[in-house]
Amino acid sequence: MLVLGLAGSPRRNGNTEILLDEALAGAREAGAETEKIVLCTLKYSPCISCGSCEKTGRCVLQDDMQMVNERIIAADALIFATPNYFYNVSAWAKAAIDRSQALWARKHVLKDERLRQNKPGYLISVGATKGKNLFKGTMLTIQYYFEATGFVPAGRLLIRGVDAKGDIKKYPEYLTAAAQLGREAAAMKACSL
Repeated sequence: MLVLGLAGSPRRNGNTEILLDEALAGAREAGAETEKIVLCTLKYSPCISCGSCEKTGRCVLQDDMQMVNERIIAADALIFATPNYFYNVSAWAKAAIDRSQALWARKHVLKDERLRQNKPGYLISVGATKGKNLFKGTMLTIQYYFEATGFVPAGRLLIRGVDAKGDIKKYPEYLTAAAQLGREAAAMKACSL
């Protein structure tokens, strides 16, 4: 059982990554193997919309996204963690999401069964403001990303009003909720966050 965590923040060890670490710790406590990929430490380019992946299922751009996509296929559950920037995912996260077009092509055009299993996907997102619609863009983006990559939305942890690096540690209830999300991912069940 592999629970894969994707960290989409450009700020290392910030609030979103702290929550992802808690979630992965919860998954390990529940018996899962875990892996974390920190997107801002990788080298990759945005999608160039060439359409080549629709023929081969592989992206023509040779960079770190090849490895990321293979780990996504191997994962039994996925936790995608991204800060909320301008009511959506970070630029690092969005570039990785766009590069999943190759996985979409494998699933929908080439009918790769590994991407048709509807594995559980979870979202963690932290936003500095408290707007009512703060997470609408993020949730819609992640919903379609999960669909393209063989996952179904199974749970989420969305936190408003936390901004300064490390401030999430002032809220033990959020750390506990993240660990619970990880345990749910390890059990491959939907969580009620």
